Amino acid sequence: MPRPKGSKNKKKIIEGELLSVEQYDEKIVTLTAEIENLTETLKTKKAELKELEKGKEAAVEAAAAQKAEEEKKKILDAVAASGKSLDEILELLK
Repeated sequence: MPRPKGSKNKKKIIEGELLSVEQYDEKIVTLTAEIENLTETLKTKKAELKELEKGKEAAVEAAAAQKAEEEKKKILDAVAASGKSLDEILELLK
């Protein structure tokens, strides 16, 4: 049985224009440089992201601490306004 006309043994037809060896070398060097550039940019962006995440954590902790301080102040103001002594308040809390 004969093989079909699009046989695997035939060389593939390369579409487009063929480049010279020097042109291929130039393109390879250019693309390699671009990849290295992008890799450095990626490393920089990852470092920036890490710093932002650390900053966010610190901001969340600071906000929680500030809220706790405000709550303490409200409680102290309420205690001072009640006119009760510290011993009376401690008895109420038990």
